[in-house]
Amino acid sequence: MKLYNSLDPQLIQLDSDADDKEEFLRQLIGKLNLKVKQADELLEKLMERERQGSTSIGNHSAVPHTKMKSLKEPVVAIGISKQGFLYHKNDPEPVHLIILILSPSQSPVIHLQILAAAASLVKKGKPLINDLLAVSRPVELINIVTEYEMSKENRDNYG
Repeated sequence: MKLYNSLDPQLIQLDSDADDKEEFLRQLIGKLNLKVKQADELLEKLMERERQGSTSIGNHSAVPHTKMKSLKEPVVAIGISKQGFLYHKNDPEPVHLIILILSPSQSPVIHLQILAAAASLVKKGKPLINDLLAVSRPVELINIVTEYEMSKENRDNYG
């Protein structure tokens, strides 16, 4: 599974001005056009997951995620913070990239596949982050993600 297949330009937040995890997640959730009650419930669910263990995964990135009964298919939203912020008190570096993953409760395998795709992308490290910080339009972000994911695929198939 490739992450770029799940991306929608309307679910991309470029240059967030949030300076903490909760505000950043609130901005990403706002992109989902949920009713206020649903948005509040989702934020609480994500923050509860963070209390169990941070979803910050290094390389200036975090991948908050949860499952929802009401979803029919997975939803991926991406946020970029050019200034970066401390996502968790134990993080050695500021977070610039957040990949929010929401999956149907009845599809745990798909949830794990999307998480694996996000983790694989984040492993690209500083070059990926630098490229993402330079984008000015959501479609550019999708193109960069596609390029990074396809370059690995090409190396696996031909190198």
